Amino acid sequence: MRAHTLDMTVGSPARLLLRFSLPLFVGNLLQQVYNLADTAIAGHLLGDAALSQIGATAALYSLITTLAFGLNSGFALSVSRHFGANDRKRMEQSVCWMVTLSALCAAVMTAVFLLSRFALADAMQIPADTREGALAYLTVILAGIPLTMAYNLESSLMQSVGNSVTPLLFLVFSSILNISLDLLFMGPLGLGVGGAAAATVLAQGISAALGLFYILRREPDLHFGRNALRVPCGFVPDMFFTGLSMALMSAIYSIGSVILQGSINALGNVYIAAQVGGRRLAELFYMPGVALGASVATYSSQNFGANRRRRIVQGQWVALAIYGVWWLFALAFTFTAAPAAIRLITGSTNPDVLENALLYLHVSIPMVPPMAVVVIVRNALQGMKHTVAPLICSTMELVCKAFFSFKLVPMLGYPAVCACEPVAWVICMVFILAAAYAFRNDFNDTQEVRT
Repeated sequence: MRAHTLDMTVGSPARLLLRFSLPLFVGNLLQQVYNLADTAIAGHLLGDAALSQIGATAALYSLITTLAFGLNSGFALSVSRHFGANDRKRMEQSVCWMVTLSALCAAVMTAVFLLSRFALADAMQIPADTREGALAYLTVILAGIPLTMAYNLESSLMQSVGNSVTPLLFLVFSSILNISLDLLFMGPLGLGVGGAAAATVLAQGISAALGLFYILRREPDLHFGRNALRVPCGFVPDMFFTGLSMALMSAIYSIGSVILQGSINALGNVYIAAQVGGRRLAELFYMPGVALGASVATYSSQNFGANRRRRIVQGQWVALAIYGVWWLFALAFTFTAAPAAIRLITGSTNPDVLENALLYLHVSIPMVPPMAVVVIVRNALQGMKHTVAPLICSTMELVCKAFFSFKLVPMLGYPAVCACEPVAWVICMVFILAAAYAFRNDFNDTQEVRT
């Protein structure tokens, strides 16, 4: 076993999850730095108009990144299971087909999104005075989908065998490069919001190239030969639909956010800018959930493959406890330092922008615990090959966001935007806990537990 791989089937669940999730957590925070760099630098250098241009398409960009993350994370579960079962042949086949499927999905996503970008702009009700800049930003982002996909592929591959440290190091490099290019492209070169998108895509592309070089040189467990394409009947469909299920689970959430963003865009540029500030800061507090969810998925998948299923329950409780500690910090920050942070993120001095951004935080952050339960339990079930219940859960969240967007936001305005996700989280929490109870027998070991 390589030094950076991590067998999560033995040892303390708390120690393993902390060791695995901490680099992911830091990495996710740095991923948010990508987004914050674009908005903060654009707001400070170019003003509120540029902030609105980026913010108007922020949900669509999030959809693309979650699709890439979900597909690759789902494909990687096959690698994790065979790694946990110590099945080298099947693991090599899984890596081979993960690369193949990821490349095909990247090509399809790029073509579909690029061809439909004008229709998407119309559907999202982007204001006329924001549309040109928003489309300039969006077009570059969409053209860079293959690089985004490659970057996520390499990270997921390394994480599937327990290596969450190396992806973090590449992300640190990528974040620094992105910020540097943002300052260059939007500053001296005067490329506007299109420069912000180009900085993001270029930074991801360089990081993807470095990641490939690293895997080829330092990760022999992730190498494969031509014969790896020959797999049993059903192997590829099973792998594809697992990835698709996880992608849809992630994407449905983001599709709901795209729909919600459309209702925000209809409210005007002040609310677009406010949502950028409030949402970007809130996402920093949501990140432990993403990291712990990914950790629990890998942890559950490895232990499921090793038939050590009682450990999966222990892992979920540990993950919830870790997130609870972070949530207390998030609460304290929200009600003390949030106003200064919003001004830093947006560069805006408009009191309406600042007030509405703060309103979003005051409503959403106290309601993080239900979201934590949903993310952790849903990922645990996904790691155990229960794909339908997590997908239904995500669909329920989509329906809730659509209802708020089409019915309540036009009537109640921005307060309905702030209440939308907390309401959805509570509904989804009830469902996913019921699903976990229905599958309770699957959490029993089927072989003698190792120590």
